[in-house]
Amino acid sequence: MVSLRPFLFALAIPVSLVACGGGGGDGIDPPTGPHSTSVAKTVLVPTNNNQARDFGLDLNDDKTVDNQLGMVLGTLAGQGFEIQKGIDEAVSSGSIILIVDFQAPNFDSTTAAGLQIKLGDMPMPAACTDPADLTTCGKHLDGSGSFAIAAGSPDNAAIGGKIAGGVFTGGPGDLSLQIVLGGAAPIQLDLIGARAKGTGITATGFSELILAGALTQDNLDTKVIPAVHAQLGPLITRDCPTGMAPPDPCGCAANSTGKTIIGLFDTNPKDCMVTIEEIKTNSLIQSLLAPDVTIDGMQALSVGIKVTTTGATVR
Repeated sequence: MVSLRPFLFALAIPVSLVACGGGGGDGIDPPTGPHSTSVAKTVLVPTNNNQARDFGLDLNDDKTVDNQLGMVLGTLAGQGFEIQKGIDEAVSSGSIILIVDFQAPNFDSTTAAGLQIKLGDMPMPAACTDPADLTTCGKHLDGSGSFAIAAGSPDNAAIGGKIAGGVFTGGPGDLSLQIVLGGAAPIQLDLIGARAKGTGITATGFSELILAGALTQDNLDTKVIPAVHAQLGPLITRDCPTGMAPPDPCGCAANSTGKTIIGLFDTNPKDCMVTIEEIKTNSLIQSLLAPDVTIDGMQALSVGIKVTTTGATVR
């Protein structure tokens, strides 16, 4: 049987991510000065535990970096799962476009900086000559691309922050991450206690920008788990066709992914199907996605990613 922990996250997190939105932090002046706009050229999740720490931030002021989901992803990458590859392809092909609007009177030292991140659309030039051929993609990320803002993109207030020694730190506030699970439609993850940290700031972007926050149980239950569930059904259908001869009671091929899914999740009732409720109450899922931080009195799961950006304009 497939090892349970890497198997589940191989299904649940072959992710592409993009961030949007923001809030403000205590003691930070309202942002002033000109706006500079850039687009994410890379969107990175951890490939090892050291990167999980590098891509996370202290969300609850306990002097410890929080990135529990990043730790899981880093472990999976070490076991051979190419999670980052899917993200790279999504960014290069233009299916994920992250627009960063940064406002500050200067890039060296200020208490009046702000960061807003929106979803982009309709890049010019087009992202790919042929979307089926990824070697022709990424043309919109050369530093001179222009973009529309996607319909329905969150338009929250910017994360307020400060710049000291050329380093931007912002939050806490609100931040939304958009992920793609395999071929599924993007889902929005609304993070609380979100923070940001950016270095290498110029008028054309950041050499490094960390985006982090915490995911509530409600968001996990209403968005993440249903997206995972949507990925399982086709695998069961593929590997457990009706009419297949015994000995498997569900007609699953021996040692198949579908058989593993049925064995893990088909508990109540045992009907050769998997429901959202069966996933929510699964002990392994509950362990992997257990809250690790408390933000504003709410328990939540910490998340952190890193992006680099390049020049862009919004039309």
